[in-house]
Amino acid sequence: MPSSKEIRTAIRVLEVFKKIDEDITLPSMLTFLYAVERDGQAGNQFAIDQRLDMSGATASRAIAHWLRFKRPRVAGHDMMESVPDPEDRRYRMITLNRRGLDFAAKIEEAVNGTS
Repeated sequence: MPSSKEIRTAIRVLEVFKKIDEDITLPSMLTFLYAVERDGQAGNQFAIDQRLDMSGATASRAIAHWLRFKRPRVAGHDMMESVPDPEDRRYRMITLNRRGLDFAAKIEEAVNGTS
């Protein structure tokens, strides 16, 4: 059975993620893609939990993967920012930073077959 255009596109996108982190998890990839889907607009961490049907702990780890630090003294990819939600301080607002927007462009190139 020959590979379809959609499968080749998915492979290219996964390869872009693999280039930055060979051990990346599916929740981390989905979290990043959800942020891209929001066109760089900030999103509430709880909305990410709900949208991706993840537990709060899983979503928190997936988001931390893209922050400057995954945990104290452990570097992340520094592609997202996290700030308190001004409407509800129990939550955090997540948005792509410049590095995240640049990486999103690489993903778009993979989708379009131009990478």
